[in-house]
Amino acid sequence: MARQRGGSPTALSTWRITTGDHAVADTLASSYGGIPHLWETNGGHSIEVLTRRDRVPVLLDGEASISLRMLMRGTGEAFHVCDGTRFLEPAAARGSVCGCPAGLADRKAAAKAGRGPTPEARLRFRLADLPELGAFSLTSTSWDFAEELPTLVGALNAADTPALCVLQYELVEFATLSGIDVSYRKPVVEVGRCASVAARSRTRPRADRAVPRPRDAQLQW
Repeated sequence: MARQRGGSPTALSTWRITTGDHAVADTLASSYGGIPHLWETNGGHSIEVLTRRDRVPVLLDGEASISLRMLMRGTGEAFHVCDGTRFLEPAAARGSVCGCPAGLADRKAAAKAGRGPTPEARLRFRLADLPELGAFSLTSTSWDFAEELPTLVGALNAADTPALCVLQYELVEFATLSGIDVSYRKPVVEVGRCASVAARSRTRPRADRAVPRPRDAQLQW
């Protein structure tokens, strides 16, 4: 996870959630730790909560909870947007063959060479502890996460709906062949089938005052 501080990205080790609603931010901080703060953004999610959690239970509504597109940007705008096979944008090219390699490894190599788009995966979910807050989303540009999406889709298709899952911000550590230690974090979804736990989450006592549903609140990494 990273956020901008002084114009430079700062790595984080726990989930960061942004919203435009103060009541939602207060509820999130009460449940997951952290203190709501205002941050500079051009979007509507002007409040951030740096939680103390790297694992959050979530509810996913099957395969429809997941989307993946490939983007290539130039001067701040995306000029190539596709699903890996056909263009999604620009409108004039929509539906035509995009020319991307069929395999994800080849797509990654093309992107690394500056000749192809990078992934943008979106996960829409509800917080199992706070389902009354409505829908949240996670947007990831991780190649690892994109590679794991087919396995995740298969697991969701085999699970109950909504599927009780754990959204984890997993620490990956390894040493290169030259002996350099490398560490980073990536989003991982663990799919469970414990419907009784999901039911208990949905009947969790609510706060005394009603909390409005956020629009497109985001959990970020």
